[in-house]
Amino acid sequence: MARTPQMLSKPSSALSPNNKLLACLPKSDWERLAPLLQPVTFELGKTLYETRSRIDYAYFPIGFVASALTVMENGSAIEVATIGNEGLIGHAVALGVATSPNRVIVQIADGAWRIEAKALCEEASKSDALRGLLQDYHAAFMAQVSQSVACNGLHQLEKRCCRWLLMTRDRVESDELRLTHEFLAIMLGVRRASVTEVLGPLQTAGLIRSHRGLITLLDRAGVEAHSCECYRAVKNEYDRLLSRPR
Repeated sequence: MARTPQMLSKPSSALSPNNKLLACLPKSDWERLAPLLQPVTFELGKTLYETRSRIDYAYFPIGFVASALTVMENGSAIEVATIGNEGLIGHAVALGVATSPNRVIVQIADGAWRIEAKALCEEASKSDALRGLLQDYHAAFMAQVSQSVACNGLHQLEKRCCRWLLMTRDRVESDELRLTHEFLAIMLGVRRASVTEVLGPLQTAGLIRSHRGLITLLDRAGVEAHSCECYRAVKNEYDRLLSRPR
């Protein structure tokens, strides 16, 4: 069954944060940060930041997934990074960057913890562990952006599409993705018809099922076999970050 958006309550320092990046913090840091977090839920397509807009809040995704887009002068856009429960949206504000370099929109609707940018900066200034984690996360995030740039320029659409499906699947931890062909086309920077042409053979091969805004991965290993090296490269980078001793 497809997941429905989570209804979140105020986080308790005694509970798991349900965000992999927050889970990397020492217990004392989590206990100090938890009271500053607010539960929010986002709908599909919600814009969190416009390009060069001020970052007033940062978001730790719980179930929702966001896309960082590079937008051209004519309005066309392409995704350069995906952020889900492995990370933080707006992390750069704690590293001295006050505005967003990308438009950031919701690609999978669900919940998150929200924190005021000012509060995150203050906590990072007090905690070596939090500041170090954010610096390490920034390095992993920029590695994803760099890999996406190379992937978008060098790899065939089928491989790029499979990479995108796998990355999104990892972030929602479900084989069922609430996605339309139109939205996937925006993320990949192509026409809707091109997405339909790519998904058709994958469905015929029994790797996925696409029906009425829901894409289901039936054979994850098979989808990965059709993906490019970029999926594994980015996944390995985040796995190293989230497993690193603190």
